[in-house]
Amino acid sequence: MHRIVPPICLLLSLLLLIAGFSLLARDQPDPSVDLHRARMADDEQYRDLLEEDLRRRRLKRTVMIATLFGMAVVLGVASFVAMRPRHPIAGEHR
Repeated sequence: MHRIVPPICLLLSLLLLIAGFSLLARDQPDPSVDLHRARMADDEQYRDLLEEDLRRRRLKRTVMIATLFGMAVVLGVASFVAMRPRHPIAGEHR
């Protein structure tokens, strides 16, 4: 069981990197048509609500990208830490 953990961690790390880069390739959330209408109509309360929603969606995307790349690094490091050397080191007994 211990021998299968590092390859699984590396595979998951690769999948997380692919997901992170796919999110980076997509554009950031754009202002909606309702937000443009609220700006034109000078509806401050509705505009503020929609602008806050836009900021929240952009922050959510940024956090998700950072989390994906962070977890990819953690799993990559964990896979290399979990690997055992194939040959015993000189002077070491099991």
